[in-house]
Amino acid sequence: MTTPIDALIAALRETASYNAAAEAPPEAVLWCDENREFISLIPKLLEHMPELIICGDYDPAKRTGPAIWLRAAIARVIPEIPIAAEIVPTIYIPGIGRETLKGADDCPPLLQPLVWLTVAGNLFGHINGKDWTLRGFLAAERGRLNLNISDDPATRAALAISAPRFCSRPVEELRSKRWDADALNALLAPDVEADLLDWMNGSFTASMDGGRFAAFASIATKDLKFDPRKLSRQDAAKRLAQRKGKWASIWTRFASSTGYGGVVQLLRSEEPEDLLSDKSPYPKVNETEERNLRDALIKLEPLSHKDACSKITVLEGIHAWRRDTLWARRGEAPLAHALAHLFKIASADALIAHDAESLGTTYVASGAVIDWAAMCALAAAPRELDRVAVTAALRAAYLPWLDDASSALQNLVRSGKLTFTSPEAADPKVTTILFVDGLRMDLAQELVRLLSLEGMAAKLSWRWSGFPTVTATCKALVSPVASHLQGSSATTDVLPLTPDGKPATKAALFKLMNTHGWATSEPASSSSNLWVETGRFDDEGHARGSRLAEGLASGLRDVTDRVLALARAGRSLRIITDHGWLLLPGGLPTAALDPGLVEPNGKRTRCAMVKPGASTSYLQAPWSWNNAVAVATAAGARSFLASYEYAHGGISPQECVLPVIDVAAHTSLADVTIAQARWDGLRLRVEIDGAPDHRIDLRLGFETSGPSLIKGGRMLDENGKTSVLLSDEYERKTVSLVVLDEGERILAHRTLVVGGE
Repeated sequence: MTTPIDALIAALRETASYNAAAEAPPEAVLWCDENREFISLIPKLLEHMPELIICGDYDPAKRTGPAIWLRAAIARVIPEIPIAAEIVPTIYIPGIGRETLKGADDCPPLLQPLVWLTVAGNLFGHINGKDWTLRGFLAAERGRLNLNISDDPATRAALAISAPRFCSRPVEELRSKRWDADALNALLAPDVEADLLDWMNGSFTASMDGGRFAAFASIATKDLKFDPRKLSRQDAAKRLAQRKGKWASIWTRFASSTGYGGVVQLLRSEEPEDLLSDKSPYPKVNETEERNLRDALIKLEPLSHKDACSKITVLEGIHAWRRDTLWARRGEAPLAHALAHLFKIASADALIAHDAESLGTTYVASGAVIDWAAMCALAAAPRELDRVAVTAALRAAYLPWLDDASSALQNLVRSGKLTFTSPEAADPKVTTILFVDGLRMDLAQELVRLLSLEGMAAKLSWRWSGFPTVTATCKALVSPVASHLQGSSATTDVLPLTPDGKPATKAALFKLMNTHGWATSEPASSSSNLWVETGRFDDEGHARGSRLAEGLASGLRDVTDRVLALARAGRSLRIITDHGWLLLPGGLPTAALDPGLVEPNGKRTRCAMVKPGASTSYLQAPWSWNNAVAVATAAGARSFLASYEYAHGGISPQECVLPVIDVAAHTSLADVTIAQARWDGLRLRVEIDGAPDHRIDLRLGFETSGPSLIKGGRMLDENGKTSVLLSDEYERKTVSLVVLDEGERILAHRTLVVGGE
């Protein structure tokens, strides 16, 4: 961000330049300011220019002194003014023009020690040989800034007063308008809305800045009919909450901020005047309603599913309005936000379960969003006090739906209407596979949404998992070497074997993939087959239980970044997973482990091995790697082990309906940066990283939509370079350099001044 202060410093230092081959370095830069127009900028300049010293009364602490002292300072003999030998000092002389110094005979005696510097130094000024005026420096057509400033006495006077604030603003902002006396005076006028909020907040008082407070009080009395010299902050809070007249604008400003804690405390003491008053401005109302909602949700758990859903619907009608309030935006209505997701769950229909295809399709279309709503409800209420309420609601409204969906799919398996996936050969069209551990369907749908926001083309489909739905069985099943593995009838851990009879652990699986031409670490070539892994949803679920919900958003963001990196490297990829999972705060209901059942090794709480000859009432299905091996599954949404909030291994749409996401390579979204944009006179030399064979354009003005100065643009060469020569009619004009792809999309842009640095 460049400001006029920055430009002034650069110009002063540039004045100290010289031709070392033909000249001696100047002893100093003399800066004469006959009308003292720059005087208000000196404190700011002193902060950034250690070489700046001022002609005036003796005060070394302020780097000020008479002419003879200044000569001593530039000779580096004043200890209080350390000026490095390689830096040329700058002497600011207010109230004196260069003609006075050049006329040695007429020069006042006290200034005569500086006369020599008009010869041995350089004078800061316009190319016409005159000293800069403040307006002249800011508005000169061939100057550094070329700002649009009116040239009249009123504007000059206003500019001198407003200079510190004006010259501290970004140049790009100043160039966007014409500056006259009224516009400059507006910079000085108190912002009554901000001042009022600061006063109410306790961060602005009369003792801090008497002049500013007096101006604020005067304007507030006139415009708001409120005199802060006579009325209290609490009086202001009452008017702010009522939002009448101009107080509505002040409320809008307050509501758009996340600060003003002092104002919030004042509002906590306010209450609506009557039952018909708008309740949204009052934090006390929101706090009371949050407590009421918490109590109501906790009371849901013992209710029937139907009654709980009906009660949630009623609560939604009572509390939905609070999600649009300031207090909700400030994070003070978490249960109101959670209620929106609970209402979606309460409104859920049962899955269509005529056959496996219908159930799977219905789950993908409308069932997975119910699972995501449950995760969002948990994430919306991280405080333990609120989690207790959300947990009660989920157990009343979500658990029965979860149990019914699981039982429906289990009935299809029992009747022979669903066959789980068996080992098959890899799809030869897929050359890059991104395995995301624990990517359940609802997470996959959110991932597709995130990718679409990044401009990626992501196509979501689905397939059935293997059985049991555990990593040991299913990860090998979705690998590109599944057809090379086999299952032993003597297995105790449902882990298939490699061709040499070894368990297909991760290391063994990677070795087998490498043998069959699949890299498991990213190679340099984008055409070779690649298996990549990312995501820790399954590990996090086992470790954190229902707290997994709070980390899903950041985990999906990480997966999105990994997908973008692969796609932008020129790879089309398929995103897969091995199994889904069930999650319920407070723990899944427990299924008793019959004597004839044995839990397989590892984190498998919803499936069990059946001992030879044993009988069980639980549903059995063949192991995907060997049909002779029977594996039992817990009924409905139950777990064989108690108190497990997160579990998988059984049969449910959540565990068995697996997402498959195909993502096309997207090289046009590669990271594009403008490495160089350098002027040689009126020729712009451009170098772009990450965009060979793309095109640049120069457009007049600050906006990228301005008129083009290059008909048809200019193509970059194979190294991302090109150059453009402009007519001198555009010299010192502002232009926007844009980098475009074939679809005219802007990949990068930069604002430049024609012929500038």
